[in-house]
Amino acid sequence: MYGLQIQKLIIKKDLLDNPADKIKLLQQAIGLADTHQDIEWAINLRLELMEEELDTPQSQLSLEALSWIIGAYEQDSSVVDETSFLWQYKWVLDNVITDPNVSVEQRDAIIADFSMRFQRNHYSLRPLYESYFRFHNYFGIQEKAKEYQALRNQEGNDEMSDCPACELDTTIGYLINFENIDKAKAEAQDILNGKLNCNRIPIRTLARFTTALTKQNRLEEAKSFFEEGMKNLTQKGFRESDFKHTLEFAYYLSKTDNTEAWKLITAHYPKQQSEDFLRYRIAVMMLGILKNTPDGKINVQFPDWLGFFQHTAEYDKATLEKAYYEEAKTIGNKFAARENQEAVALHLDKSLSEM
Repeated sequence: MYGLQIQKLIIKKDLLDNPADKIKLLQQAIGLADTHQDIEWAINLRLELMEEELDTPQSQLSLEALSWIIGAYEQDSSVVDETSFLWQYKWVLDNVITDPNVSVEQRDAIIADFSMRFQRNHYSLRPLYESYFRFHNYFGIQEKAKEYQALRNQEGNDEMSDCPACELDTTIGYLINFENIDKAKAEAQDILNGKLNCNRIPIRTLARFTTALTKQNRLEEAKSFFEEGMKNLTQKGFRESDFKHTLEFAYYLSKTDNTEAWKLITAHYPKQQSEDFLRYRIAVMMLGILKNTPDGKINVQFPDWLGFFQHTAEYDKATLEKAYYEEAKTIGNKFAARENQEAVALHLDKSLSEM
């Protein structure tokens, strides 16, 4: 009987579009599987939940789901093939690396466990180095980014590696940050001409170029990247997990049509509370948009999980600047303390000076 109930929940879930609503139904199904100690259902449903959470601004449920699956495997290795959850482990690893609330000790223990499971199944550590390459790229730490890029490139390419489009996008980010945009554009041709793509690319790449060109006031050049990026976001349904990129396109609008920038923000601000790294990225981009917004009142609707939420949907620019700066500073300080990197502590003010 419970199996039929689970199947009905899955059918109902498949009729929905919103990942958050799908996750609620999967949690109900997982509860039934756990109650009846059906390990096979419990594992498969958790893997499906992790897939759905990818399209949200959160990741905590995925960490909990993976921990449960690993625990079940360690108790009885016959219940699941270890390789069946290694792909999902990559996603969790990336979230662990970018979560300042995970201590150094916890992070290192997870990395050690990840490495052990990958290597004993004859997979390379290329995904680990790719995650660190991307992380240091974002915070502008060239020496570390270069180190992890080299480590990534030395590792073999296998079915657990990130796709060529994602790896190329990270390299493009490095070229934009530490060399120049024109060299990055030349390197990006396989993405820009559609030869390489995936679930996240070209949106991420188009957002990179839009932001970089807008910072330099090369707005005519940025326009084509903006238009193509908005087209791709529309096709993907403006997923909440893509909001950081939506904001990069809003940043372009903040210089070309400021009113439209705030309309875009109102339409797509995540309804769920985001994890800290995403909140940091959102705050940095919002501060850039506010920098290009005239002083005074701003009409914009925010979700009620934000600390500065007002029912009036009218905000003073200075109030928003203060709120976003304080949030970014708090999260940035947590990152800087964990990473013991001065460049991380300086990242916020450096980023704002370039906008």
